[in-house]
Amino acid sequence: MQNKKLMVIPMLLVFALVLTGFAYAHWEKIITINGTVNTGTLCAEFVPTVTTTDHGNDWTCDEGLINVRQLTKDVGSSSAEIVAPDKIEVKLINVYPCYYEHISFWVHNCGNIPWKIQKVIFNPGEVEIGKPGYLTLDLNGDKKADVEIYWGNGFGVQREYCEKLDISFEIHVLEDAPQGEPLTFTAGIVVVNWNEYVPP
Repeated sequence: MQNKKLMVIPMLLVFALVLTGFAYAHWEKIITINGTVNTGTLCAEFVPTVTTTDHGNDWTCDEGLINVRQLTKDVGSSSAEIVAPDKIEVKLINVYPCYYEHISFWVHNCGNIPWKIQKVIFNPGEVEIGKPGYLTLDLNGDKKADVEIYWGNGFGVQREYCEKLDISFEIHVLEDAPQGEPLTFTAGIVVVNWNEYVPP
């Protein structure tokens, strides 16, 4: 008699679980919600105007972009202009070894997603830089470096909607640069969503 009572308790538990499952299955309904999900816009653009240092007598520097000083002659010249929302073009005219230029500009967040600059790509050569530092470019394809560039800031700095970031870089013309020929290169920024930035 005692064993029969003990068997009834598990049977009651199984029966209760079956009833609960049936009730849940009977009450289940599928609810469909229709709506629109808006994604943000990732947008960065250079803001006119791009400024240069050489507006008269030339500037010069020593190797490593140190000891910057102005000369008493006006031989070389340079210009920088925005050629795409995220790219500028620099032209160096009639420059010579040790000619120096400093380029500065603003980058504006024209979207609604906060971004950070991940890298800068220089052409010709697809030379990338992802942290402050030096790089060299071969501008005429002779496999010799023509200019040395120091890019000093902007990487990993977060900018919100409509905020701007002040950026600059320096240029030093090297010994192997072809004299009497215009030298041209572009610099383009690559921005990423603020939470996708990968530190160098």
